[in-house]
Amino acid sequence: MNTPEWGLIRAFLAVAREGSLSAAARVLGDSQPTLTRAIQALEATTKLNLFKRTTQGLQLTDQGQALMDAALRMEEGALSFARQAGGLAVEIAGEVRLSVNEILGFFVLPPAIAALRAKYPGVQVEIVITNDASSLSKREADVALRMFQPTQPDLVARRLPDMAMGFFAHKEYLRLRGHPQTFEELLKMDVIGMDLGRDFIDGAAHFGIQLTREDFPIRTDHLLSQINLIRAGAGITATHIGLARHWPQLVQILPEIPLPPMQFWLVCHRDVQYNTRIRAVMQFFGEWFADDPYRGVMV
Repeated sequence: MNTPEWGLIRAFLAVAREGSLSAAARVLGDSQPTLTRAIQALEATTKLNLFKRTTQGLQLTDQGQALMDAALRMEEGALSFARQAGGLAVEIAGEVRLSVNEILGFFVLPPAIAALRAKYPGVQVEIVITNDASSLSKREADVALRMFQPTQPDLVARRLPDMAMGFFAHKEYLRLRGHPQTFEELLKMDVIGMDLGRDFIDGAAHFGIQLTREDFPIRTDHLLSQINLIRAGAGITATHIGLARHWPQLVQILPEIPLPPMQFWLVCHRDVQYNTRIRAVMQFFGEWFADDPYRGVMV
């Protein structure tokens, strides 16, 4: 049997993950007929029936399932090859895909990107704004700014200054509703919480208080909406002290309660740490945020 090309294995993995030819084609950026031909070519090469059609879509046969581990190892090898090959360039130019959350991407990152581009005009920056952790191993991003400590052994991380957190509300809201003096009093007010996320519920548990999502009369997982809600006088929420200080109408509540700060990490995959442009971007961000995470913040 001839060794199947990587392109055929890549198509096989996409269909196995997505469960249909159309969905896999969208993920790969190919047409459905192209993907169909790839699967047919792989089955002809291996002389195996790899998928069966069901009411739920395409599912792996036992033969297809038996090949998944080898296909996944081949994918990791191809990704590692691409990461390391990209590091051989000498010129500080090319694409860098950067993953950040909403708060960083909207308020903190723009002045850093402007300064980065002024220093390295050949670097093209792709910004992925997500509150989920992009996979650096699968090249969903080259560099990430994260609010938690990475634990994967294949990542290289540099810790930046922590970001202090506090409770804030609009001064007019506090004038009308009163200024809470205890955490229990605060929870009786219009606290803006998460919809699906558990950050606030877990934060209350830190103080020995059990809450459910129904305890928050306003709920959204969109962090920028939470900030705009308190700026509009809708209630109270926890946010970055370094951001809130830029809005004089916001007042910190219960500053004596030590909310755990948000850790701030600069991360890349170990395979790309010696890539010329990735190394330059990592060094630049490390220096930019070293003293003040909110340097030049946009509000």
